[in-house]
Amino acid sequence: MLAGQFTPGPDFLLVVKVSLNHGKKSGIFTSLGITIGLIVHCTIAIAGLAFLFNSSQPLGETIKYAGSIYLAYLSFRLFYSTKKHSSSDPFENNKNSKSLSNGLAFLQGFLTNLLNPKVVIFISAMLSGFISPESSLHVKLTYATIIIVQGFVFWALFSVALQAPPIRKTFLANQKSFNIIFAALLLVVAVRTIYSG
Repeated sequence: MLAGQFTPGPDFLLVVKVSLNHGKKSGIFTSLGITIGLIVHCTIAIAGLAFLFNSSQPLGETIKYAGSIYLAYLSFRLFYSTKKHSSSDPFENNKNSKSLSNGLAFLQGFLTNLLNPKVVIFISAMLSGFISPESSLHVKLTYATIIIVQGFVFWALFSVALQAPPIRKTFLANQKSFNIIFAALLLVVAVRTIYSG
């Protein structure tokens, strides 16, 4: 699971973007949103419905395109915000970026995770290595709980780690450049999601 989370996918990019731009609290609320998304995906996986989210299925295709559109929206919004609040003073830029509410941070994390059909496929593949169709509901819920709790702890700690002074100082000194890179990467992931199998 950790290997999947360290992969620079939508969740990873979002947590980095939110945590560096809006601070630890917003990063943790984004992590909480991702965690609620994991709860939904685990529920689907345990119910044995993950096959519906395969990109060859209508539902999986719809979610894939919805997720790509949402990532593209976040990308263009970040790029526009970077241009709008461009300033020669990096600390003034940071002040301007402190506008993400806890609710919006949560929603971004939730939607980014929920609209990624590959998450439920990944979770199903993981669970299949530890449980079988004959496993009791208690066993299935235990493994699902481990995935969910581990996911929240990882993302929350990652958000906190991004607040380390050397990281913050480097980011604030190059905030505009970093945000343009984040916007570009989000757009790349959005396009890659559409063309992935």
